[in-house]
Amino acid sequence: MKLRVLYICATFPKQSEQFIMREVDALSEQPVDLEIVTLWGGDSFYKGLPVRRFSKLKLFRLCWVLPLAFFLKPRVMSGNLKWFLARRPPSLLNFLENLLGYGFALAQWFEVEKNKPDLIHGTWATSPASAALLLSILTGIPFSMGAHAYDVFENGGDWHLAEKLRRTSLLHTTSQNTCQALLGRGSDPKKTRVILSGLMGFPSLNSLRSPRNPIRVLYVGRLVEKKGLFYQIDVLQSLKGSGVSFRARIVGSGELDGRLKGYRDRSGLQDELEFLGEQTFAAVQEQFDWADLFLYTGTVSARGDRDGLPNVIGEAMAHGAVVLTTAVGATTEAVEHGVTGLVLPPDDTQAWVDQMLRLQRDDALMETLRGNARAWVEEHFDARRNSRELYLALLKVAEKNESPNPEACHSISM
Repeated sequence: MKLRVLYICATFPKQSEQFIMREVDALSEQPVDLEIVTLWGGDSFYKGLPVRRFSKLKLFRLCWVLPLAFFLKPRVMSGNLKWFLARRPPSLLNFLENLLGYGFALAQWFEVEKNKPDLIHGTWATSPASAALLLSILTGIPFSMGAHAYDVFENGGDWHLAEKLRRTSLLHTTSQNTCQALLGRGSDPKKTRVILSGLMGFPSLNSLRSPRNPIRVLYVGRLVEKKGLFYQIDVLQSLKGSGVSFRARIVGSGELDGRLKGYRDRSGLQDELEFLGEQTFAAVQEQFDWADLFLYTGTVSARGDRDGLPNVIGEAMAHGAVVLTTAVGATTEAVEHGVTGLVLPPDDTQAWVDQMLRLQRDDALMETLRGNARAWVEEHFDARRNSRELYLALLKVAEKNESPNPEACHSISM
């Protein structure tokens, strides 16, 4: 029989959350019946799979379901008020995210009770995990959850993260760095798993372009503070000042779009740096094929947010673009300095310029880094293999077998 999972997302599919899309792709190849529900937005279908979008009108059910819940389950509901009110929400946004998740759980309670899945899974520790937690409390169905860097670090972490970590039957995250932070927040090592994301297929490794003049530089991702893109523009300005010929592209969209373009213009890079905006998946692959180097200048935002291991780093490595990165988050779990890429300081643009000039000239170094990076990706970044391990962990939880992980922060993809 297939494992039946109520798979709760915030928005799905979402272009900036390719790792969740690939997780669904790979899980769909396992004996799993995924009932995908999105709390906020998304499409009605994803590659033939139905996606049920939660109607906010159903929140009006709370007018009678909430009192009924206290009537039918007085000890359960009153007993959970203590942790619900124990901590002040870290932000208005996170407060509303959690309320949406809890509201969904109450509004869908009887429907889930009538057609019980084997497991409820929340893809993020915010609203999806809130929904999974409360549904589990109301129905007795076990729940699992994903937790990522945003859930742990943004404004000090999710409002009810500690309670979710305490009650979940399985916690999975995608980097050792985030795993250690979650253990520090009280996650049980016996049910904490590091399960990398990955690629559904590996592209052909590009042939080394020689000579690399001008050298081609790429960034792909959201245009938000934690990506350090103002610093990246500073690096490119220093590169131009050093007389190095280059062309650079930034692919993606976000709240800093206008400010970054203005900063580009004030930096005198109108001819060298192009903003391409949000692109389709196929178009993004073409950009990876175009690039010689991939720059990731990640940093810690003013609200404490940072990336774990961005999937675009693995994608760039797979295509043959050499990655230059800061050591923020979990980037060094994939990029080992001088082996699979280069790890550079977040406050020394000249160090970046020196290394980019070196890579422009040194074919042997480029080939060594490219080959090692591709080998790392093939060994650790296979979405099918990694999601197979996720499936087996979910299956153990659903069958109420032993704890799904005997060792803290054990990465199953290695």
